Amino acid sequence: MTTGISDNTIMMFVIHDALRRDAEQLARGVEHRDMHDPSRQTAFLSGWEVFKRQLQHHHDGEDRLLWPLVRTYLPARDEENALLSEMEQEHERIEPLITSVDTALRNSDAAWLGEATVTFRQELLAHLDHEERDAVPLMDAVLTAQDWRAYSRAQRKATGFKGAKEFFPYILDQADPDRAAQVGRLLPPLLRLLVSRAWQPRYAQTAHWN
Repeated sequence: MTTGISDNTIMMFVIHDALRRDAEQLARGVEHRDMHDPSRQTAFLSGWEVFKRQLQHHHDGEDRLLWPLVRTYLPARDEENALLSEMEQEHERIEPLITSVDTALRNSDAAWLGEATVTFRQELLAHLDHEERDAVPLMDAVLTAQDWRAYSRAQRKATGFKGAKEFFPYILDQADPDRAAQVGRLLPPLLRLLVSRAWQPRYAQTAHWN
């Protein structure tokens, strides 16, 4: 089966799926979390740290690399430039909400954590929907395959080998099978083998969220 998503943007959708998955995991964990169970506490914090790291890395790559690249094609298109500014502003709104969840966790403040989680989740999900609805079609329309390859190379360099060992298992965890298969077909054979035979099994050995 095909996903109906271009090879250029499939990674974006799979990353967003993973972020949505963990936004729900966070909300469920906050609602049902046993603060006095050390193993659950450790798993929850592990899940949150990975989620936070991957979200911030994704947003950083878009802000530093992707939006500026798209803007080179939009010198006199005010509406599209305004859309990219909205993407950046949404990232800026989300960042302090991450800090709020972190602070509530450090202070073991259940009420604060509940409120912070609701606000963070709402903002993140709204942003992901907005980006997929409006920004991804724009990127697909103006960026060339060469542009996407350059962006992917820059992101891989920023991630590094150590980061890749977490990134690929993270985005493929519970991923839609057709979308995961499309991502797999795009990976170099050696990397695909590393992901499936080494990195995913190792990632699965650590409990995330519960």
